Amino acid sequence: MSLWIVFSLLIFLSEGIFAGTKDPECTPAGLLKLEDILFVVQSQAQPYHLSRANAARPTWRAVLAREKIHAPFKAIFTHEHEDMAKAWAVFPLIAALAHRPEASSVKWILVVEDSTEIVSFSALLKKLMGYDECKPEFLGRGLRDREAAIIHHYAFANNPTEFVYPDFAAGWLISTPMLRMMSERLESKRINAGFTIDPQHELAKYIYDEFDKQAMTSVNWLCAGLTADEARQNGCVTNFNKDIEECAKTPVTVQDVFFGVKTTQKFHEDRLPVLLNTWGKALINNGHMVLYSNVTDKSIPTVDCGVPNTERGHCGKLYAIMRSAAERMAKSKESWLVVTDDDTLMSVPRLLTLLSCYDASTAVAIGEVYGYGVDSGHGYAYLTGGGGFVLNLPAVKRLLDASETGRCGCHGDDSPDDMFLGMCLEALKIPIVHRPEFHQARPGEYAAGYLQRQTPVSFHRHSFHDPYDAFNDYLGGNVNTDWLAPLRQPAEDESMEAEVPEQDAELVREEERDARDDGDIAEVGTVETSQRPLNDEL
Repeated sequence: MSLWIVFSLLIFLSEGIFAGTKDPECTPAGLLKLEDILFVVQSQAQPYHLSRANAARPTWRAVLAREKIHAPFKAIFTHEHEDMAKAWAVFPLIAALAHRPEASSVKWILVVEDSTEIVSFSALLKKLMGYDECKPEFLGRGLRDREAAIIHHYAFANNPTEFVYPDFAAGWLISTPMLRMMSERLESKRINAGFTIDPQHELAKYIYDEFDKQAMTSVNWLCAGLTADEARQNGCVTNFNKDIEECAKTPVTVQDVFFGVKTTQKFHEDRLPVLLNTWGKALINNGHMVLYSNVTDKSIPTVDCGVPNTERGHCGKLYAIMRSAAERMAKSKESWLVVTDDDTLMSVPRLLTLLSCYDASTAVAIGEVYGYGVDSGHGYAYLTGGGGFVLNLPAVKRLLDASETGRCGCHGDDSPDDMFLGMCLEALKIPIVHRPEFHQARPGEYAAGYLQRQTPVSFHRHSFHDPYDAFNDYLGGNVNTDWLAPLRQPAEDESMEAEVPEQDAELVREEERDARDDGDIAEVGTVETSQRPLNDEL
C-alpha cells in the first residue's frame, strides 16, 4: 500500500500545479496595479471588426482618465499577431500567450471580444483583490445550459444546469498560474483536435476534465446585455451591448439581398409551410427568395436545381445555388447571397441591420463559425449552415472561379457543404466573420443568459419545439414590417411600365390582379398564418 501511495504522489507532482494550490513561483503583489493585468482582445481581421478593436485603446484611455488612473495598460489584439490567427478557438490562444513576455510579467489575464466594453478599471482592480493571484483561478459570467445540447455534445445530460461556463462577450479572467498550468498540460498531452463548436463551453469543460473537476467561478461583475446606466448601477466591470449596430449611412435593404434555400421533396410538406408562414412568403412572392429542390413544384414554388438529393452533405446543391445566384445577381441590384436550410428560422430586418456594417464590394463570408482541427493550431474555420450564412457577390465569384479551375471545390455532390466551403474560403483568404447572432441549434439548446444578452438573427430546426413560438419569442415575429417598404414601391429602373408597351403593361397588370385574387401573390407586407404544421424529424 505504501508503494502505491508513493507512486501516486509522484504522478501527482509530475502533473504540475494542482487546481486550488498555490504556484510556488508566484509572489503576491500586495496592492494590485493596472500593469499587473494583461488585456487580450479577440479581434477579427475584417474592417468593421478592426474598427471596433481599434476604438478600444482610446475608449479605455478615456475611462482611465475619468477614474484618475495614471498608468499605462498592457494589451494584446489577436489580429496583430500571426500566431494568434486561430485565437477564437481559445486553445491556440492559451498556447500563444504562454510564450508571450507580456503574459509572464502579469498576475491576471482578462480576455474580451472586440465589442466588449470595459466599464471601470478601478472596479476591476478592487474585485480582483478578493482572489488569490497565486492560485489557478478561472472567473467569468456564468452560463448554464437549460437542457442537454447537441452543440455541447450532450455533456452533463443528467443535469445540464450543474455545469457553469463563461460568457465570452462579458470577458473572462485567468490568473497566470492557471495559464501556466493549462499551457504545460497542452504541451504534454496533445488535445484531441476535433470539432470546435462553442469555445466558451469547451474551455470550461477542458479545465473541469483535466484539473480535478475545477469549476469556473461565476462572478456578477462581468456583465452583458445591460444598458450603460444599468452597468454602472450594478457595479459592472465589463458590459456588452445586446443591440445589433447599424453602420451604413445608406442602409442595406431587402432589394440588396437574395435568399437561396436548400430543400428536397421529402420536406416540402412539413418544413416549407413553416418557412412560408414565418419569414419566407413575402420574399418568395417578390422574387428575393428561391427554394432550391430536387424537383420543381410550382404550387409551392420550388425549383429543380439540377442536383439529385443526397442523404448527407449538400456540396453539389450549394454550388448550384451559388451559380444560379451569381447569374441573377450580375443582372440585379442584389449584392448579398444568404444561404439557409429549409428549417432555418430568420429575422430579415435584423439581418439587414447586421449587413449594414460590411462592405458588399470586398469579398467576405459571415455567419456562425465552427472549426475543424483548429484546437491544435492548424485546421480551418467554417460557417455552419443550419443558422444560415452570407456571402457577398465578390466572394461568390471567387469561390466559383476556384471551383471551375479545379483549385478548390466539392469532391462530390454529397461532400459536407459548409466544411468544404470553409476550406475554400481559407485557401482563397476570404475573411470568415463570426457573428454569434446566427445559431445552428434551437433556442432551448442555448443558455438563457446567452440569448438574453444578444439580438438573435437566426435559429435552426423545427423539431422538439414549436418553431412558430421560437420565431415570435426570439426573432421578433413579423412585428417589424418596415423592411418590406422597398418592395411596395419598385425602383425607377425596374418599373415594368417603363420597359413594355402600354397595351402589354395592362395585360401584365390584369394577370397580377388575377393571380392575387387566386392567392398566388400575397399583398406585400402580409404573411399568411395557417395551421401550424410541425416537423418532428431531425
